[in-house]
Amino acid sequence: MESELKDRLPLPPAPIDLLGKSELELVRVTEAAALAAGRMTGRGDQDKVKNLAASAMLQALEELGFRGQVALGPRGDGILSAGSRVGVLEGEPSELGVYPVEGASLVARGLPNAISMLVAGEPGAFPSLPAVAYMEKVVVGSGSRGTLDLDDGVADNLRRIAFARDCRVADLSIAILDRPRHQGLIEEIRGAGARIVSLEDGDITAGLLAAADWTGIDAMLGFGGLQEAILAACAVRCLGGDMVCRLWPRNDEERILAGEEGDRVWGVSDLSTGELTVAVTGITGGSLLAPVYFGGGWAETSSLILSTRTGTVRRVTTRHQLNRATG
Repeated sequence: MESELKDRLPLPPAPIDLLGKSELELVRVTEAAALAAGRMTGRGDQDKVKNLAASAMLQALEELGFRGQVALGPRGDGILSAGSRVGVLEGEPSELGVYPVEGASLVARGLPNAISMLVAGEPGAFPSLPAVAYMEKVVVGSGSRGTLDLDDGVADNLRRIAFARDCRVADLSIAILDRPRHQGLIEEIRGAGARIVSLEDGDITAGLLAAADWTGIDAMLGFGGLQEAILAACAVRCLGGDMVCRLWPRNDEERILAGEEGDRVWGVSDLSTGELTVAVTGITGGSLLAPVYFGGGWAETSSLILSTRTGTVRRVTTRHQLNRATG
């Protein structure tokens, strides 16, 4: 009798492989983080935005049966930080790059371009780089591949990008974060005659805006986080864009850490290897993705699902039915 009962009980769900069959399911993880963070839009509490998004992302990973190890994650010892494990791991685990919310301050202030991002890759998908905090980086879309040279000046790079796009430098729109460290770059871009799209925050988002062909952004320039450069490279590669980076040591200690790698130029294929699946969901909206919308008992999200395995770029709009008492 007992054995018959066991035969009738549903089996626990098997862990889902992060690659391959989970491509369409992966977006449910960034959707969950975006929905949680989206509730806090304009409420002024960026720490709560981060915590809610990370908790929702972890819960979604566990509910869907994902398994893997976080190789790139939020800094510190919090939820989904680097080294964290998700699910019961068997053999060599898949690697995760997680960014539950990029632009928590944007969400808190009700400003555009905040996103949630997750990258699932094969073991060893993310390179091991020297522990230097920042990289110099330039990103372009598929129409300008092969035009970038970090050893050339800004004006020469912009001229090649314009030539590849069959337009004038004055027609180009260049995304750059509004940071004191970028004042010199901004003056060079202006001197070359290109237009500037200044962003409050969003290092990864700036790269995606340049790589995607529907945003009106032709290139992204700047000095930003090393971890953000790797995550951006994964999406840029899937979108067919191009990216070049170089370590940007800020002091003597980081120059020692950089060593011989300090002069190396890293391309998109150096920063992103093997098969990858990338999910990105918009939180506060912008030209890349629409924001989270909340209605009467429902919410709507806009996402990208990118895959090197299938060579696809999916733009997905999802309507979620919410519990009126808790949604």
